[in-house]
Amino acid sequence: MNAHVRYRKKACAYLLGLALGASATLTHAEEKPPVRIGWVNWSDTEVTVKLASTALQEHLKQPVKLVMADIGIQFQALANGNIDLIPMVWLPGTHKAFYDKYKDRLEDLGVLYEGRIGMAVPTSVPVAEVASVEDLNKPGIREKFDGKIFTSEVGNGQYKLTVKAIEEYKLTGYKLVGSSESGMLNELDRNLKRDKWSLVNAWSPHWMFSKWSLRYLDDPKQIFGGAEQIHAMARKGFSQEHPEVAYFFAHFSIPQADLEALMMQARESSADKAVAAYYAANKARFEGMFGAGQASR
Repeated sequence: MNAHVRYRKKACAYLLGLALGASATLTHAEEKPPVRIGWVNWSDTEVTVKLASTALQEHLKQPVKLVMADIGIQFQALANGNIDLIPMVWLPGTHKAFYDKYKDRLEDLGVLYEGRIGMAVPTSVPVAEVASVEDLNKPGIREKFDGKIFTSEVGNGQYKLTVKAIEEYKLTGYKLVGSSESGMLNELDRNLKRDKWSLVNAWSPHWMFSKWSLRYLDDPKQIFGGAEQIHAMARKGFSQEHPEVAYFFAHFSIPQADLEALMMQARESSADKAVAAYYAANKARFEGMFGAGQASR
């Protein structure tokens, strides 16, 4: 009798193990693979990426993997299929070289918001002395800037355009001082505190325009172009494999005033906290970006 009971217990345990194994296999099979979103450590991009990730995970239950690297590496990874999309491609000017190189292997999912790039100075620098990039060649002006143009990452799109501007405007004696976004802005802040002039590579939207009073220099040769549009760019074939995610990015947009406010909040607390609060307050608007009939899962 005891042997029979022991046999039944073993058989039940075996069958239960099979059932649990089958259940685990089924659950694993039903899990969605993560969408791999590349991003660069820029203030606007961090907010954009984390808002999109929150919406995708909340609405579609879509896992997301964020991959951070420099913009050139992001384009290469996207073209090779190592990541799925990058929501920070500035066109038609800033990232034109990267886009032209890889465009046959990319899908443009749409415009998220508009921006601008260019050289900027504090408004304490008199307009009568420096109003345009051409004015940087006036006698005595280079010395007031110590011949330095502060910029973020070496080799990014704006850096390359600034190299071109130095050549086109014949800015002899000026050199680009590249570090990072935070490094560039720390130099700006230090110079402002010492009443020194600064010349920086600026872009909008960015919290720098909320923290300090800055203005762009006129660019008569249009080296930096006019208004830029920030696109979400995916690898070839992505929209067929992930139609709901592609639909979302085609309809995802952020008002510039909201984006700049979020960037300031992120700086004061954290991007995660700022994004969570903004998403909660605007959830209905984000739900609408998934289209009618795409009910939450």
